[in-house]
Amino acid sequence: MTATEKNLLLDRLSVCYNRTNYLKIVCEENKALDEAAQFDRRKARLRIEIDGLLRDLYHNWIGDAQTLKGKLDDSNRALDKCISNIEADIKTAENIVKAIGYVDNIIKVAVDLVA
Repeated sequence: MTATEKNLLLDRLSVCYNRTNYLKIVCEENKALDEAAQFDRRKARLRIEIDGLLRDLYHNWIGDAQTLKGKLDDSNRALDKCISNIEADIKTAENIVKAIGYVDNIIKVAVDLVA
């Protein structure tokens, strides 16, 4: 995997991190404190993985960059849809659960990169 590909993956992970932070804030504003705490824990976990990737940027990563980029893009698109539905107050609880699942998927990709 080239350095450019690694940087693109880090960019996508950073997008997810920012979206996770936004979802945490939305939950706090809506007094959904348990859900906010779940997003906060996942945000912390994702930060650990991103930091690990940054440390390993110039080491040999395993995996297919195109596949990983696709997985991250798919999860980020799904997160965007959840955010839109939460903002529109459409099945908010269901979308929060979905969003947590998408963040978990992104964390798994990040963990696999470091493995």
